[in-house]
Amino acid sequence: MAFVCGAIVGFERERGHKPAGLRTQILICVGSAIFTVVSMSPPLGGREPARIAAQIVTGVGFLGAGSILRDQRQITGLTTAATIWTVSAIGIVCGVGYATAGVVLSLGVLVVLVAFRQAEVWLTGLCSRTTTVVVYRPAKGKTRALILRALDEAHGHTALDEEKDRSPELREMRIHHCDRHRDHRAFLALLASMPNIEALEPSSPLDPV
Repeated sequence: MAFVCGAIVGFERERGHKPAGLRTQILICVGSAIFTVVSMSPPLGGREPARIAAQIVTGVGFLGAGSILRDQRQITGLTTAATIWTVSAIGIVCGVGYATAGVVLSLGVLVVLVAFRQAEVWLTGLCSRTTTVVVYRPAKGKTRALILRALDEAHGHTALDEEKDRSPELREMRIHHCDRHRDHRAFLALLASMPNIEALEPSSPLDPV
């Protein structure tokens, strides 16, 4: 049951391409359950559950902290860290024998991760799409690769419209993105810090999505 509970949460994390995906969530949940079962086993006389559970909480806390990243623009990974912490608690619940409660809690976490994401969109408002023209020096293709990586790692929906030469030394790339939410437009600061980026030129806004 710990395997199933970890898979319920891990499936959503895997679809979102998060660092702690399906396999990680399953292993955390199953590992916590194994430690809990062992702590209550006859060889230990059933006298160690509280101490081992406390060690699980501490150990998973370090694991979750490793998923939190901070750069010059924002802090990321807090939801992933909280999910790791919660899944380990579900593993403990399964380990003490409350399998049904573990499944219910896993479904509850799934609702928080999926349905509440829509609630956040409702609270913060719809994305206001706009277009930015990125003017850059190709540097034998290196700059384009860095721009595409920034787009892959960006939050929110981004779309590459077109690329063309602006001059013999410069190229331009049109990018559609959200300009309303802070975490969605954070990638622009990363582009601005790249040495071969010459300009970020705003274009007309698009319809809200």
